[in-house]
Amino acid sequence: MAPLDWGLGHTTRCIPVIKALLQHDAEVIIAGNEVQEKVLTAEFPDCKFLFLGGYGVAYSNTRKGFVWKMMQQLPRISSAVQRENKWLQEVLIREPIDGVISDNRFGLYTSQVPCVFITHQLRIQTGLGKLADDIAQQVNYRYMNRFNQVWVPDFHGPQNLAGVLSHPPSMPPTKVSYVGPLTRMAHRSPVNDAGNILFIFSGPEPQRSLFEQKVIAQLGGVKQQVTIVRGKPLQEDPPLIKNAIIYNHLPGNEMESLMRSAALIVCRSGYSSVMDINALGQKSVLIPTPGQTEQEYLANYLEQNKFAVKGSQGNFDLQDLLQKAAGFCYDGFINHDDWLLTKVVAGFLDNCREELIRKKN
Repeated sequence: MAPLDWGLGHTTRCIPVIKALLQHDAEVIIAGNEVQEKVLTAEFPDCKFLFLGGYGVAYSNTRKGFVWKMMQQLPRISSAVQRENKWLQEVLIREPIDGVISDNRFGLYTSQVPCVFITHQLRIQTGLGKLADDIAQQVNYRYMNRFNQVWVPDFHGPQNLAGVLSHPPSMPPTKVSYVGPLTRMAHRSPVNDAGNILFIFSGPEPQRSLFEQKVIAQLGGVKQQVTIVRGKPLQEDPPLIKNAIIYNHLPGNEMESLMRSAALIVCRSGYSSVMDINALGQKSVLIPTPGQTEQEYLANYLEQNKFAVKGSQGNFDLQDLLQKAAGFCYDGFINHDDWLLTKVVAGFLDNCREELIRKKN
């Protein structure tokens, strides 16, 4: 099991998948970088961990520069995909691996064992128009077709969390299974604390820090209790901020408790955060990473469906957003049972066993 390293969302959404695998008595080997190792070994100390370098993608300081910055890094991303595929071939020689599950790592495919690709983006939103979206989808599907299955972490049908991202007009030729939202949060009612606002910072730099700075600069006018989770698991001592409780990172159970007890959550509109918020049925304000068209689409889509209030980092006004949230009708949450993921995981493990038997014969 190996997640992409673009922020912690891909990493944390692998937690329910790993739990489902372990519940079916599978032996799970996890791969990732130093940050991912710290997060996932805390959750699964008995699982073997292999180091796998990330893509090392950096974001632009400005919204306008986002697309250009990403285009500049395409050769690096392509090299990373080739490198991780070579890494997988070498690992298959050393380790007894019967199946591979990749969360958005395009290079983790092989013909030797069944391979799964997890993504909620079947229809990439480039922000450059339909033609660019069509080309991006063709490239996306070409990579996906190297895998045996694609798992989409969303609901199947008109009531869903990702809109056209996960429900495109045309599907990839590879078998697609909707596994429901992948969240480490239990599906229970929130226990709201009327005085607590929770800020969660996440995603690649420099935008993570820019968002954090904007929030901190406006905390002076907030009368409620403020808690901040910075998304910095490798950093030891959090900074001291007046009238705020600060954590660099929290393990899953503590993070769930904090999110469940908050009166309001302010965070990125990253899809993993959206899945967690839906599971808890919590009120939220979603701030897209500037220029990240997927998050911008999600924030717009979810506000239209009464799921969350949408904000902007460029003209971030905390008091205005808090006032808007106070009068917003939060009514877009979708109920979900975990049986769907369990069923799909069981089917994948059966495929792995069948392939193993076929090879032996």
